Amino acid sequence: MAPSLSDSLLSLLRSDKSAQKRDIDVTFEAAIVSNAAEINSIGTQAATAAATARAGYVCLASELIFGAHVITPSSSDYTTEEDVNWSTTCRLPANCFIKIQSNIHLALALKLITTLGSTFAVRSGGHSPNPGFASVDKTGVLLDLSPLNQISLSSDKTTALVGTGARWIDVYTTLETEHLTVVGGRVSDVGVGGLILGGGMSHFSNFWGMPADNVKNFKVVLADSTIVNANAHTNADLFKALKGGGPNFGIVTEFELYTYPNYQVWYTFNVYSAADSAAVLTAASSVEAAMNNDKHAGFFLTSASGMFVAGFVYLGWQSTTPAAYSAFSSITPLAVAVPITNGTASSVSIAANAPGTAKRVCGTVAVNTNATLYEELVDAYNTVATSANVSSDYSIVFTFQPLGAASVAQSNVKGGNVMGVTPVSQAVLSLAVTWTADTEDATAKAQINSLISSLRSTASARGELLAFQFMNDAGYQQDPLKSYGTTNLATIQAVAKKYDPNAVFQTLQNSGFKLSKA
Repeated sequence: MAPSLSDSLLSLLRSDKSAQKRDIDVTFEAAIVSNAAEINSIGTQAATAAATARAGYVCLASELIFGAHVITPSSSDYTTEEDVNWSTTCRLPANCFIKIQSNIHLALALKLITTLGSTFAVRSGGHSPNPGFASVDKTGVLLDLSPLNQISLSSDKTTALVGTGARWIDVYTTLETEHLTVVGGRVSDVGVGGLILGGGMSHFSNFWGMPADNVKNFKVVLADSTIVNANAHTNADLFKALKGGGPNFGIVTEFELYTYPNYQVWYTFNVYSAADSAAVLTAASSVEAAMNNDKHAGFFLTSASGMFVAGFVYLGWQSTTPAAYSAFSSITPLAVAVPITNGTASSVSIAANAPGTAKRVCGTVAVNTNATLYEELVDAYNTVATSANVSSDYSIVFTFQPLGAASVAQSNVKGGNVMGVTPVSQAVLSLAVTWTADTEDATAKAQINSLISSLRSTASARGELLAFQFMNDAGYQQDPLKSYGTTNLATIQAVAKKYDPNAVFQTLQNSGFKLSKA
């Protein structure tokens, strides 16, 4: 006879091998014992319920066990919890939100979900603009990992333990008090978990490799609710797959990140006229070439309506503008958006932040570095951008994000990842449409699809299109896992089958870049 739901939960809780159980975990155990009859009744009812109704049963059982850590539609803070997601298109009305407090708390919640067969979603920072990736409607449960936001240094200060729910601004500012940093996101408000599992991109990927390459250990709750470590020596196949493989293997609760003393950053952001397009794009390709020799140099260039915004970001404080950016010295900017600053990883992440309440869709394309191609890409962008009459708060932009062969070399030195990035000088293009009016929903979706298609076809015609699709920037209609190549995809599939043999993260997880869709 199969154990009752309450017995399964108690067995899981009591098998936790943590050195010392937290008080909250003891509270959960007492709640399961005192509410066992009702919990078991919920399990019996859920067994014959329609799939769309099972989330409600998970929420009922969770309220009995986790108490105030469960947010339901009747809770006063339900709307606040729903509105955490960056894009308003992702603010979906989950049947309940479970605010996870510990590893064993997550293991218990996942056990409820898998036993009762409910749809679920996982959210760390909620920065993905793809609906359903870190959100779910009333047919599912959202596991909110934001309380797992601890940041602590190892005794020798060579690594930092960072909770998946932390945001990069908090990570940077905490470590900067010790004159240290880690390899993380470019934007302050982005969550740690989603960025690293998608591979991530810092300003200095040529210097350090991708953020995912700079993880020493992942703490993971697997589909069967066991809690494991993944590193170069333990579960090494899972360790590599997590570096860009997305949400296909388990739920990561904690990252042990290597620390570095290079927290000081020189930067400035300039605005240039679209009338200087040819000069700006030629200079941009020259900077990318210089970055191959000067790995301290970071750069981005955003093409927007009637202008370009160029970000010059250099690792280490400088008394003069670094030579890597000399190609721009003869071009007069329209404005200086961010003045020359000797700052830190935290301050430049704030400067690059994009706050505000809006709907958003995104996309990505990767191309070889080529100034002539860049001009054609901007022409293609302008054609798409001017194809519709839109409101004043509607915007469509794309950003050149340079990535060099040095980044791939750094990845390989640190054990490699599964993203299959070609080791050449390239630009990873980040595409975005932002708007607020419901009447422009169809226009925005049509334009992002048109822009992706147009940029790809333009690059392909020149033989300069690369396969890689950067997961953190990819749109819901794209397939980054497939873009990693057949060998990497097969590796990821094998790892997922090993650690999630019942395909929980393919069948019950609401959405995301899942192997089942690759």
